[in-house]
Amino acid sequence: MAQSHNRLSRLRKSLMSWLRKGEQVPASRYAGRCAYILKHEAGLWVFLHHKNIPLTNNEAERCLRGSVIMREICFGTNSYRGEQYRSRLLSVVETCKQRGLSALDVLSEVATAVTRKQPYPDVFNLLPY
Repeated sequence: MAQSHNRLSRLRKSLMSWLRKGEQVPASRYAGRCAYILKHEAGLWVFLHHKNIPLTNNEAERCLRGSVIMREICFGTNSYRGEQYRSRLLSVVETCKQRGLSALDVLSEVATAVTRKQPYPDVFNLLPY
């Protein structure tokens, strides 16, 4: 694990370097994407600092399989935004199941923070990175 951790740390540094360079390119489309990734960069590497988070997402894929089948049976949604909403909501619900949390409580906490224009709460106890 230590060897892969070192390798991933080097990869992180390299990626950060390229993203910082990407922020400086004249094409605002690409510079904006790099800036967005840099803004949320810490979330990409949570698994490096939390031993209970696996390096692969195979378990998550298996957990979401039911919602994928449901989407196919129900013929999806009528819009891209509807599809995004449903996939994100089902992902939160599945994460809550795995962690033994109430999905309703978690979603209520997030919705309350959003309506009060507060930062998103750390509902899954992942901070500090």
